[in-house]
Amino acid sequence: MEFVDYVVAYWLVIKYLVFFAAIIILLSSIDDFFIDCYYWVRRIWRRFTVYKKHKPFNVNELYKYKEKPIAIMVPAWQEKGVIADMAALAASSFEYYNYHIFIGTYPNDPETQHDVDMVVEHYRNVHKVITRTPGPTNKSDCLNHIIEDIFLFEKEHNIEFEGFVLHDAEDLIHPLELKLFNHLIGKNDLIQIPVFPFEREWYDFTTGHYVDEFAENHGKDLIVRESILGFVPSAGVGTALSRKAIDKLKEIHNGDVFLIDTLTEDYNLGYELFHEDMKLIFVRIPAELEYTTRNSYGKEKNRKKQVLISVREFFPSTFRQAVRQKARWITGIALQGWQQLGWSNSVKTNYILYRDRKAILTNLANVLAYILVINILGMTLYTKITQDIWWFPPIIEKGDLLWYLLIINAFFFLNRIIQRMYFTHEVYGIKGALLSIPRIIWGNFINFFAMFKALAQFFKLKKEGKQIPWDKTTHDFPLRRKFHKKLGDILLEEKLIDQATLEQALEKQRSKQKALGRLLLEENIISETDLAKAMSIQSNLKYIHGISQDEVDIETMNKVDHYSLLENDIIILKTVDHVQPIISSGQVVDVVVDECKRKLSDRTELYITNESTIITIQKKVLFHDLSETEFSQLRSVLKKKMIPRGMVDEILEYRTQNNQDFITSCQHFGFLPDDQLTRIDA
Repeated sequence: MEFVDYVVAYWLVIKYLVFFAAIIILLSSIDDFFIDCYYWVRRIWRRFTVYKKHKPFNVNELYKYKEKPIAIMVPAWQEKGVIADMAALAASSFEYYNYHIFIGTYPNDPETQHDVDMVVEHYRNVHKVITRTPGPTNKSDCLNHIIEDIFLFEKEHNIEFEGFVLHDAEDLIHPLELKLFNHLIGKNDLIQIPVFPFEREWYDFTTGHYVDEFAENHGKDLIVRESILGFVPSAGVGTALSRKAIDKLKEIHNGDVFLIDTLTEDYNLGYELFHEDMKLIFVRIPAELEYTTRNSYGKEKNRKKQVLISVREFFPSTFRQAVRQKARWITGIALQGWQQLGWSNSVKTNYILYRDRKAILTNLANVLAYILVINILGMTLYTKITQDIWWFPPIIEKGDLLWYLLIINAFFFLNRIIQRMYFTHEVYGIKGALLSIPRIIWGNFINFFAMFKALAQFFKLKKEGKQIPWDKTTHDFPLRRKFHKKLGDILLEEKLIDQATLEQALEKQRSKQKALGRLLLEENIISETDLAKAMSIQSNLKYIHGISQDEVDIETMNKVDHYSLLENDIIILKTVDHVQPIISSGQVVDVVVDECKRKLSDRTELYITNESTIITIQKKVLFHDLSETEFSQLRSVLKKKMIPRGMVDEILEYRTQNNQDFITSCQHFGFLPDDQLTRIDA
């Protein structure tokens, strides 16, 4: 064969590949277009029917329900530097009280265990679980160990959890998430809230393509899926399961709750619960967020906006990590899901399963289309600049079948761009919407390589028949808590307690569910000053003793939200040498400190002092019009998240106008149900 014969064969292959890619993309596009149409028709219809009859849900209503016991499960393998920050922030910011966090660790991962131990010492409702087998096993295996420990915890403490929540070590959890789950659990068996990635730099297209995909999937696709079928797959995070669901999964899997022979146990459990006729829902509830911004003149303005109750986290920022993660999803959902779940007798169910599995072909067709375009453009350019060539008929001629296929696909591609831009804009604004256009192409290349890795991974696992290992990605967390040492170790080093006393206290801590420092203080083993000094060492902050009211900057404190100061035990002192001290009784969330710093013109430094000193000053400076009892009650309900902070002014105003006590005033607005009254002074 001569060279021209090879060119002819190559050109023929190109033509058939173009047909293949065009048909696959057309079929997928028709499917996507149906979802688009279904969503917008449903949205318009509900706007003129449902929303005319029912007012938008007010999240303040979530505070009026009795708090059911909720267990949060967090599997952790090699999460040093992340897990402590995640657990501490969650435990300090939840607008909920009746919950416990169980963190699964491995016996051969002492660094993660050490981080968890520091948080367990500090927060009464954070617990460490150690698996029986060394890691990494897989996420399902770790979750099964966690659930076993939860069942033991229930027996030891005479408690029965009604909700079980799934989270990962890198999750930034919304403060109202548990309030929402508390309201919905029982009536529903699986509740999924949206998951939205954090943005990184604008040029980070790898993280950016996750931003766009999740904005559209959790803004449209899951809504349509629930409406059509009622099958809502768990995202693995931000998922709440009812007690009934846990018991059913345990029954299905012969004692294990989570299936260990899959890379996507979250997807499988959603389908299994759907198959058992349980109620699965996807929930998008906005909560009002107050924030401070500056205008063009540098003047601060307080603004409000509606933000969905959702989970936020960082997603992979490198191509290789993204391919690994996407390959795991494709393996678990499309390949193992096909193998383990098969197909159904229901047309609607099969349609949704097809949407989950079509990535096997569409990922190939999308990138193949880019490659074919480059080939055709290259050949076209070559024919324009070279005369000494054979003549080849054009692959695409106006008016033939392929011509019309490509015209239709171009329309669908334009629709895809518009849809992606809209839903990205809804969450990330105009900048995210514009960047979503080039990120579509980059995302297709990630999905293309992930598909081949998934196929190789699937057939390797099938051939070897081994338990699937935990193929996790490296995690980041957006906030940092300044834990350096365990409090117990510091107390030993300072010779404030001995080893025997510490071990006895840790044993009591497990049964009484109190922070170690609080327990030692209540039993008069250490003094309040000893505890504050130890916590200053733990936080690497200076301890201040003997603060007088004259040192307090009352004017500045009045600029900051009084209830935030009260909840977090903060006072602000007068500036000394252009440094303004912010004083706390312990660890303070970064966002709270930042809120204070925005109100201050000078440089700030953080210090620690005795809790009683802060309470005394706050009472005299900020809440002098309340009685000691009412001040104590207000402090308790704020710390235990029993009322929405935005309602406190209205409650106190009602108290004054109607000459009522604080508790009665709260109950007038529907807050403080019976289960919370018993905890106010606890």
